[in-house]
Amino acid sequence: MLEKRHIPGGKLSSWRDRDGDWLESGLHSFFGGYANVHALLADVGISHHVLWQPHTLTWGFPPGFSPRWGGTDPVFEEFHFVDLPAPFNGVGAVLNGKYVFNTLEKLLFAKGTLPVLLGDHAYAERQDDLTYVQWHRKRGMSEHMLRTFFAPMSLALNFTPIDKISAEAMLRVMAYFASSKNASRAGFLNGPPSESFVKPLVDHVRSRGQDVEMSAGAGELIFEDDRVAGVRTLDGREYRAAATILAVPVHDAAKLLPAEMLRDPLVHGVGKLTSSPIINAHLWFDIKISKLSNLIFAPGTILPVHADLGQASSGYEWPDRSFVEVCVAPADDLMRLDDEAVIDRVMRDMQRLYPTATREHLVKAKLVRIPKSVYRASPGAERLRPGARTPTRNLFLAGCYTNHRFPASIEGAVRSAKAAVERAVEQIGVRT
Repeated sequence: MLEKRHIPGGKLSSWRDRDGDWLESGLHSFFGGYANVHALLADVGISHHVLWQPHTLTWGFPPGFSPRWGGTDPVFEEFHFVDLPAPFNGVGAVLNGKYVFNTLEKLLFAKGTLPVLLGDHAYAERQDDLTYVQWHRKRGMSEHMLRTFFAPMSLALNFTPIDKISAEAMLRVMAYFASSKNASRAGFLNGPPSESFVKPLVDHVRSRGQDVEMSAGAGELIFEDDRVAGVRTLDGREYRAAATILAVPVHDAAKLLPAEMLRDPLVHGVGKLTSSPIINAHLWFDIKISKLSNLIFAPGTILPVHADLGQASSGYEWPDRSFVEVCVAPADDLMRLDDEAVIDRVMRDMQRLYPTATREHLVKAKLVRIPKSVYRASPGAERLRPGARTPTRNLFLAGCYTNHRFPASIEGAVRSAKAAVERAVEQIGVRT
């Protein structure tokens, strides 16, 4: 395995800063529905590294966000999933809500999402030409539901605004999370991903006699006749192999694949897919700013999903205080601002939700910027996602942008890796 950077993990990487505090490329949740991820964790023997949270999804609203509730305080709505089989446990959570949905909207929600709740994936696939907003309105659901409930979901899912994301991308994840009782239950790692997830995986691979080379970014593919003979790294080293799996972000895959290959129907989408930018904010406070430690979805802010990992996981070494990781999105216009300007905007929204999250209590703030993160799930993008195969018989694609019937996520990445390995094993005729 060739790793581009000096630390492994890609979008799941983490590292210590100069002060010894942990920074991460993103806020990662291990949902119960991530079947392939949890099978991998079990295989490596680290399932216990996931700390399961209560089966509750929480929405936080800044003061004045909706005319339906008054006052000058933020409002938090906790959707507690009831003890029923899926999808009725989720329906029960919505029915018991107090703020987001009124009685009519609860009925409209059930009616509007019925095909999804019934697990009709073919129906979801037919909606790829629509934005979620177009589909939502077509199904007769209200603007209040769109603004309060679904808008932060879109940003958490793909860092893409609700009026720019494909309806299929949203519906597919809804269908999957409605497919089993604990699919939408969130868990956090018991420490930073590099320690709790990535290092054990690397150790597991090496224990089986395989090599993991760091600082070995792919510079070009080595073609011989009608096959790929291996990879030449950015610093000129060559690695030969019977089969090559290109597990890189879509924009890097577009650079590595030959121009003539990108015209082939099998992989032409690689050159057409775009990527979403994302900023991951890390905020250390000298107090607990909230009693909530689960995922929080926050419409009307640039903090669409965040969590207090200081309270949720002791591995972050910030006991009895809040260490909050924030997915800052949409980040398209924020990327041009300097760090202090972004942190200022983040803190303004933090204080709207958590009045004690003031500059006086802020010990430290750090940003990690990723200009090109996951593929952008715009209308029409789903049909551009390639499979594992390429026109070259021993070259295969992996990555959360490939078409494995799942959104860009940790689960999507593992699914894509499994598909690529299965195709490679078929090609070279070896079983492991």
